[in-house]
Amino acid sequence: MDFHMQRRQGLSIRKIAAINGVSRNAVRRALRSLTPPDGKRQRSQGDKLAPFHEQIATWLRDPVKTHWTGARILDELEDRGYQGGRTVLMDYLRRVRPKPVAQSEARFYVKPGQQIQIDWAEMGPVPVGGVMTKVYVFVAILAWSRTLFVRFTTDMQLLTWLDCHRRAFEFFGGVPSEVLIDNLKTGVDSRAGGTVRWNAKYQELAVALGFNPMAHFPMRPKTKGRVERIVTYVRGRFFIGRDVVNLDRLNDDAMDWLEKRANRRVHRVTAQRPCDRLTTERASLMPLVAYDIKLEENRVADAYALVSCDGVRYSVPSQYARQVVVMQQRPDGLTFVVDGTAIARHAWAKPGVRLVQLPEHLPPKPRPRHERFVSLGDRVAQSFGELGRRYVDAVERRAPHAPLAILREVCEREADFGRPIVAAVIESLLQFKVIKRGTLSRLCYRFGAVPTLNITPSENLPDVAIERRDLALYDGPAA
Repeated sequence: MDFHMQRRQGLSIRKIAAINGVSRNAVRRALRSLTPPDGKRQRSQGDKLAPFHEQIATWLRDPVKTHWTGARILDELEDRGYQGGRTVLMDYLRRVRPKPVAQSEARFYVKPGQQIQIDWAEMGPVPVGGVMTKVYVFVAILAWSRTLFVRFTTDMQLLTWLDCHRRAFEFFGGVPSEVLIDNLKTGVDSRAGGTVRWNAKYQELAVALGFNPMAHFPMRPKTKGRVERIVTYVRGRFFIGRDVVNLDRLNDDAMDWLEKRANRRVHRVTAQRPCDRLTTERASLMPLVAYDIKLEENRVADAYALVSCDGVRYSVPSQYARQVVVMQQRPDGLTFVVDGTAIARHAWAKPGVRLVQLPEHLPPKPRPRHERFVSLGDRVAQSFGELGRRYVDAVERRAPHAPLAILREVCEREADFGRPIVAAVIESLLQFKVIKRGTLSRLCYRFGAVPTLNITPSENLPDVAIERRDLALYDGPAA
């Protein structure tokens, strides 16, 4: 109504649109209509889809075609002449497609000592020792007593995976009959339906400790719902907002939290404390046997006697450079073995460290102790005494690649300038720690008298007759 009144007053469509804060097309539509605008555009909903309702109903009743997606039904309708939009079709399918019948889930019960459920979770990057590091948590829970174990790590690799299993069994006081895990690569190499091909090292651990590994079907985490729920519990009740000084301190705090909080709470389902039920369940667990967790592989040390592992280079004795060594990875560090004998042991590098090299593994410095050097050194020491011996030692330490030339230079300048001048130059070189070939000679020529060459002509020089030829012979053409 306002638009019509303003138009009768002589205002332009542009002016009316500016006054009312609407577009010019909205003003034109209002002027063409006899009813006041309500802010909604009148569109026909589903008029183009109506002729195909019966065809869609036929497809939805078919046991196979009822699984067609909306995009597939749109393609089929377009082939049959449908010219409408996608949104109209999707809204219609959302109303008429039969909804799946929800099925109730049966609670899974286990016996004491029967099963443990295990899972990994990512906690996110946190500063560990001043270095931003991504932290993960290994979570294990005994299915009957609901006793919880957690272990924080900086990776989810195979060695860490096996070590966390051993630590969990030590915490629970035994090994259960079954271990239920995800389909992660450190546990499952491949699977086809219910047929699982286990990781070789994980299967070796299972055989050694006596438990039966189980992997739930992919995309069905409710199979191990006990541990899935616990991941959220650990993140919210322990990890979030905690200052991480280092990983060892974090794990110590986690063990303290398990003993005082997590395993002493009254569980909602069992109505008992997990620590009390663990006392009963331990009697049904198998005893934990000793097992050496290690991964072996052959590596070749580089020219600097360094072997790379997870981005960190570890040293071996220099005599094993460019040779094949056996690298044994254990939870506490690395061991390098050659012919069954351990040649080097290293603890794991701290976050941010990229080189771990022991001083005894460095190659020995070249020592020019051969006969000519000893002979020249003794000659210099005999001429200059203690000063000469100090200079010889300095040459051996600081110039191992050209010692003979430097000592020979001392003997030659002594013959040219005399012992006092050369001794003063040597003392100056030792004071300023300059051991370089040619420096002694330059200082001697600068501060000493220039030696003269005493050449006496020989009286018995032979007379040589030289033929004198006319230069005109060379003017003619060359032959």
